[in-house]
Amino acid sequence: MKKFIAFICCMICLGVASAEQPKVGDNYIEIALSDTNGNVATLSEQLAQGKWVLVDFWATWCPPCRAEIPHLVEAYAEFKNKGLEIYGVTLCRPNTEDNWRKFVVDNNMTWVNVWGRVDGKSPAAEAYGVQYIPSNFLISPEGKIVAINLRGEEVKKILAEHIK
Repeated sequence: MKKFIAFICCMICLGVASAEQPKVGDNYIEIALSDTNGNVATLSEQLAQGKWVLVDFWATWCPPCRAEIPHLVEAYAEFKNKGLEIYGVTLCRPNTEDNWRKFVVDNNMTWVNVWGRVDGKSPAAEAYGVQYIPSNFLISPEGKIVAINLRGEEVKKILAEHIK
């Protein structure tokens, strides 16, 4: 019951996104947000390096998001030297940046993590049509979306199919 309530809260807190969610085969949408060190990190920077990028929308307060973290940590450890970057976009509540930074460190989330809120909204989540979290998009080095909303062991399976 707690998980169901948390899921409903995730959906209510995000609201209905204004943009339609991109589909497999669509081009990526640029994101430029501040990382854990306060520097702007862009999605295009990662793609320019020839990397596969898993854009992951999540929040520290979201139980389903937290359940996915061990899978992402494991996938990142296996594929980061083969050309994977994870670009984590947090949708945490305003004024919780310090808690978010600590959470990232405590959970060994060593990939790119950016603060997804700007003036209480999330332009990145809106651009990607995110209606619930966790949500993710796997983007090829050519900038094409190749998979959407990978979960659990499926993350590594799909990465293995694409990253040789």
